[in-house]
Amino acid sequence: MAKRMPLPKGVDRDKVKGSSEWEALYQAYSAIFKVQEIALNPQDISLPQLQMLSLLARERRPLTVGELARWMVKEPNSLTGLVDRAEAKGWVTTHGDRNDRRKRLVEFTRAGVRKYDETFAVSTRVGEKLFGKLSSADMSQLKSACEKLRAAAVAELKNRPALRG
Repeated sequence: MAKRMPLPKGVDRDKVKGSSEWEALYQAYSAIFKVQEIALNPQDISLPQLQMLSLLARERRPLTVGELARWMVKEPNSLTGLVDRAEAKGWVTTHGDRNDRRKRLVEFTRAGVRKYDETFAVSTRVGEKLFGKLSSADMSQLKSACEKLRAAAVAELKNRPALRG
């Protein structure tokens, strides 16, 4: 007979504000990320790489590694590898900023624009299938709630010097 694992006492997780919601959000994010990664795998691009290309497409200008890191809520040094791999594949090019030599600018190449166009279409089909399960009202509430949570988390990160990028 297997030994029973001891359980923590005293806290009903379902009564802790945000606990069950965080668990549901994390599980949904992880599942959606995995479905997207599987769809993108034959395209030879990761979801974070597509996100980076999406930011470049949205802004329509070169972005610094720091800007990409802030928008992706990553540390700049963790984004360096992502940028380097995209540059090795010919999707982006990097160069110094004439106005601030400490900054590294990232911009599309023609191959990167093609890669973005073909892979964004794949990602969009997956997203439409998954998010199609939600009503317009659900989608609006989800976006609003996620924006509020992101803003609160980013504000918290700014208050913690050890976590600032």
